Amino acid sequence: MRSQYWHDGDGPPKRPSSLARLDAFGNETEGEAQLMIDTLDHEIRVRPATLDPRPSRRRIDHRAGVVLLPLRLFLAAGWLRAAAEKLIDRQWWTGNKLRMFLTNQHDDALAFFRPVMDHVIAPGAQTVAIIVALTQLGCGLAIAFGKPLRLALRWAVLLNVVFIMAGKVNPSAFYLVMEIVLLFAVADGTMGVRPTSPSRKTVALAAVSTGAAIVMVPYIRTIEPAKVIDDPAMMLVFLGVIVAVTLMARRAAHRPDHVTYPQRLWTTWAAGWMHAKPHHRVISDLEQWYAMPSSEFAPPRRGTAVAVARPLSPPTYPTTAE
Repeated sequence: MRSQYWHDGDGPPKRPSSLARLDAFGNETEGEAQLMIDTLDHEIRVRPATLDPRPSRRRIDHRAGVVLLPLRLFLAAGWLRAAAEKLIDRQWWTGNKLRMFLTNQHDDALAFFRPVMDHVIAPGAQTVAIIVALTQLGCGLAIAFGKPLRLALRWAVLLNVVFIMAGKVNPSAFYLVMEIVLLFAVADGTMGVRPTSPSRKTVALAAVSTGAAIVMVPYIRTIEPAKVIDDPAMMLVFLGVIVAVTLMARRAAHRPDHVTYPQRLWTTWAAGWMHAKPHHRVISDLEQWYAMPSSEFAPPRRGTAVAVARPLSPPTYPTTAE
């Protein structure tokens, strides 16, 4: 995108005349300065303090949001349906329905979670039932409207993990997959606010997810393909591995501003695998966002609408002694 603003080091970005040019002494004339700004626009580091506060709609990419919208609406509808089922049931408000659920799921629940069901959830069944119903309603509304999306998805993940440990794998496992996908989309800035860049914390989370999956291995009851879908431990192991692999792939595909040649090869391969694109397409996409390691400039990290160039200094000429 061609920038329509330039910065002279003092005050907000300025809009030059359409035919502005600087002569040899830095005075405005026509054409050349605008051409230089347009040429350098894609490889200039953005300074947020000097950006025009008015957002631009030309840089908003709706494609990823549109692709994930059906998933988000389906997930929101699932939580709203579950909340409505509980809100209109009088037995749920008294806690009797939750006690019946705990009794029916006792044998299917994971062995280490049964004491929690018997000594923590069952004594406070009425309070827990009300909390579950209201939070399910809140999650459905927040996911549907997108505010606060990250918090709603995290709470939904917690509820689904608890349901799976209680032996209710279907449909909790499938909801959990959708919530994980949306959380990664929020982290990458595809939707929501405050995207996060991969860091050492990403690797730590991958290690935690791997550790949780390993802890669940002794509780696996079967490896028969027809029955693993109903095994809570197997599903948690599988989901833990998926989360760990995705976190590590996201970290591997992240390319900082300055990289070595091996890092460039590795990040290109990881990005190509994640996006299911051939390497030449990945290289072309990355070159649009990252400058060469030897370059002094770098592109906008967050897809900023306005790029700001450094002020053009007048050329210097050698002086001769008179």
